[in-house]
Amino acid sequence: MFATAESSNGVSDKLKVVVIHQSRTGNTKRAAELIGGVAEAAGTAVAVRPTTNIDMAELAEADLVFVGTWVDGLILFGHKPGDAMKVRNIPKLWNKRVVAFMTHAFNPGSAAEKFTKLLQGHGADVVAARSLNRRRLETEAADFAAEVLASTDD
Repeated sequence: MFATAESSNGVSDKLKVVVIHQSRTGNTKRAAELIGGVAEAAGTAVAVRPTTNIDMAELAEADLVFVGTWVDGLILFGHKPGDAMKVRNIPKLWNKRVVAFMTHAFNPGSAAEKFTKLLQGHGADVVAARSLNRRRLETEAADFAAEVLASTDD
């Protein structure tokens, strides 16, 4: 569960963020941790979870959900979301603002667009999507998370 401070009316004012990841070699997990760190530093309540250990209560309470996987395919073609079946097995994301992220080694092709469609088919309202280069995760994941969080300040 989220650990959040409550306001005087007993309701937390913190944005609740869940970061879900499916990682094969550790790059997407690292990106998820970096995104979670940026979100926490921005003052949100954050939970980072692999697709195999999603807390349903956290997901139900979440205001924003990041979902990440890796880019599968050959260097020049065939790019698609990696472990798509495992991502499809996460709970439906009806009425959730969702951010799609992926990690890649070389050319991600149109994998982020395909991942967006997969998540939309899962009920998600995808508000942003990006593929992050595994060699530049420290900066790309942090910058992407900061951009997304800044856009949620309404």
